[in-house]
Amino acid sequence: MRRDYAKNFLWKVLVDTVKSMSLYPAHKSYVRDKIITSEPSISAEELSVRLGIPLGEAMVILDELRMYAIDFEEELNNLLPAERKYNRVCLGGTFDIIHYGHLALLLTAFRSGKKVIIGVTSDELAKRLGKDHEVKPYNERVNNLKKALEKHGWIDNATIVKLDDPYGPSVTEAVMEAIVVSPFTVFRTLEINAIRTEGLMKPLDVIECPIILAEDGKPISSSRIIRGEITPEGRLIRS
Repeated sequence: MRRDYAKNFLWKVLVDTVKSMSLYPAHKSYVRDKIITSEPSISAEELSVRLGIPLGEAMVILDELRMYAIDFEEELNNLLPAERKYNRVCLGGTFDIIHYGHLALLLTAFRSGKKVIIGVTSDELAKRLGKDHEVKPYNERVNNLKKALEKHGWIDNATIVKLDDPYGPSVTEAVMEAIVVSPFTVFRTLEINAIRTEGLMKPLDVIECPIILAEDGKPISSSRIIRGEITPEGRLIRS
């Protein structure tokens, strides 16, 4: 459905109209923080009724916050723009099993920045984060990430750094301009920008990447892949 919207002039008009509404940012933040993470497959019709907002606004909000894997595949095949808004963009993650959720973060970053700094959690930090599954060693995760970057032609514009804390270069590099996060991790940017402000650095622009949903309407995650529920591309594994 997203693909049809993107190609439709009327959809673009709707997006521009909705985003000009004064309450749109507040409504989007509420859906992101209170609804989408627990009900990722909620329909636009249901969201419209629940919040008492126009159906068109509900459609735009959900289109920004989530994307089904089948639609992301088409996005992944599109060329990167010739011009990028930022010189330096950062993001972070464990990158245990590279899946479409990770690729969505990376694609969003490379579409936005000329240089992308990718923080990968150290083995010690991964343990402190309390993952619900055993995480691969740092070197193995980095090697797999490099293979993905090479596959999609992003490696030349990427720098990989080790994260020993949740912030990394996002709070130490004054030249950093923006950070890419998912709706699950956008809360961290408040902490990051507070630390940057205390250090007399300009706050980072926040670029939100949509959640990528598997065939069953639930988010793709390493945990689900390890449990044998889905593939990294979001396809259901049926016994």
